[in-house]
Amino acid sequence: MPDLVTATKHRVRAAARATVFSVMGVIFGLAGLGFLTVALWIVVAAYESALVAYTTIGALYVVLGFGLMALGAQSGREPDPKPGDPPEHGRSGEDKDPIVRMAEGFAVGMQAGRAMRERGD
Repeated sequence: MPDLVTATKHRVRAAARATVFSVMGVIFGLAGLGFLTVALWIVVAAYESALVAYTTIGALYVVLGFGLMALGAQSGREPDPKPGDPPEHGRSGEDKDPIVRMAEGFAVGMQAGRAMRERGD
């Protein structure tokens, strides 16, 4: 039981650490985006007018926002199989790492050996 509590504490601590670093990353990223926006405004306003600078930056953020919304709208999961399609039971052997294939072969061999021993006794 103490191992379960210790493992849970470690998982909670790791999750909290990951969350804190993610939040800090977002804060620094937004600060950097603010500075880059100001720099872009200064550059465009220096060559054109302030109206062109506002329009350019506004259009940039609208395009970026729509692009991110389109990415967020994707479900990220594969479509459901058609009723006639046979279900897939994992990856084919060619896609797997050689170490994984070797470990699977070893496990299959161990099972075959146990089955032989049980039948022989």
